[in-house]
Amino acid sequence: MKRIVLFGDSIMAGYHDGMVSSELTNRIRRAFPDDKIINLSVPGYKTSNAVAVTKKVANVKPDICVLGLGANDISTVDEIKPGKFAANLSYILEEVGADKSILISPPYTNWQKNPDRPWTRQLQFELVTEHLGKQYNLPYIDLLHKMASQTNVNSLLQADGLHFTNKGYDLLEDMLVPKIQGSLTNQSALVSN
Repeated sequence: MKRIVLFGDSIMAGYHDGMVSSELTNRIRRAFPDDKIINLSVPGYKTSNAVAVTKKVANVKPDICVLGLGANDISTVDEIKPGKFAANLSYILEEVGADKSILISPPYTNWQKNPDRPWTRQLQFELVTEHLGKQYNLPYIDLLHKMASQTNVNSLLQADGLHFTNKGYDLLEDMLVPKIQGSLTNQSALVSN
């Protein structure tokens, strides 16, 4: 049995209709029924909050850690600069273990409903996560561009323009499950060599 940890903000926590739900956790649990799925995500978290609890995440000893942060970091409220975002993510990856991490870009956010999350910052922070994915040679999910390329992107978002609908979680699940499967396969191959 492998330990698959989900660590991020409200998107990873399954925030739906004003409360945390098991939406994403249950989807991953169904895809990997023989493994232990642990969701340590906290709504409202920025990478600066996540840094403070990274040792707790590492102490869970994940075999796979899915890292999904950035929806709050892109906000201009209590603004975090892209360089600080990169430094925070690097710290988290090194503490948890980059060799067992999967990195997800910040999601698309409807900036017309959320003017404090402008498109330019969404793009900047996706570039940071993409760069770190390459730097650490990680499985990487460009969630921002995948969402933005959808015909009706707003159908992926709840009325607040930030949190995911079931369709949004369908998309995330379709991208995430193969990455987790690939990481588990790679780990098994390394152990057998």
